[in-house]
Amino acid sequence: MTNRAEIKADIIPYTDEYGEYIRKWIDSEETYRFVCRGSDFPPPENIVKTWQRDSVKSYLLIDHGKPVAYGELWLRKDELAYEIGHILVEPYSRSKGYGTKLIMLLFERASTRADIAKVVIKLFQENPIALGCCMKAGFELTGTTNYTTGLRMVKFVT
Repeated sequence: MTNRAEIKADIIPYTDEYGEYIRKWIDSEETYRFVCRGSDFPPPENIVKTWQRDSVKSYLLIDHGKPVAYGELWLRKDELAYEIGHILVEPYSRSKGYGTKLIMLLFERASTRADIAKVVIKLFQENPIALGCCMKAGFELTGTTNYTTGLRMVKFVT
């Protein structure tokens, strides 16, 4: 496993040209359920495009000129927070520290805003890999989500 501190990858803003490429990373029913709570595998061709909204900032983690992970920052103004969503790592790059690196970089990006006090992540309980990834990125388990079965994690901006 690669040490996430040694990964030199960085995030760039997502553009639509990568949509189909990222969609292919949803390579199983389990991944579809974990990433977007989907149940009718395979996902629609335009699924990544449907995630793009004005209140969402989407990013790609690029390593050696190649996208290896995707994630989003969802503005939650009423909570003075950003929520990290749709974390997805390219199948051949999983378990190498890229998910943790992406989460760390998304947190750094979110914490630059003066009106943001925390960053939140909501997970399914049965996804221990994602839970470990978030904890390695400094997030703490704070309870369960209020709208579906799952875990709520938070990291405060200091």
